Amino acid sequence: MCGIVGYAGEKDAVSILLSGLSKLEYRGYDSAGVAVISKMGEMNLSKKQGRLENLKTVLLCL
Repeated sequence: MCGIVGYAGEKDAVSILLSGLSKLEYRGYDSAGVAVISKMGEMNLSKKQGRLENLKTVLLCL
């Protein structure tokens, strides 16, 4: 089963998306990813296999 979370606005999208994904985490992730469009119009994509914590580690180190 998959879950999708979206956000459009001026706040920090990554933290909002991670919060939304964490609310779905009980479903048992085998992978997770986040795509964010910067103010310059560039898409930044991050994805990791395993639990959501793996993705959080990568995103919070940036």
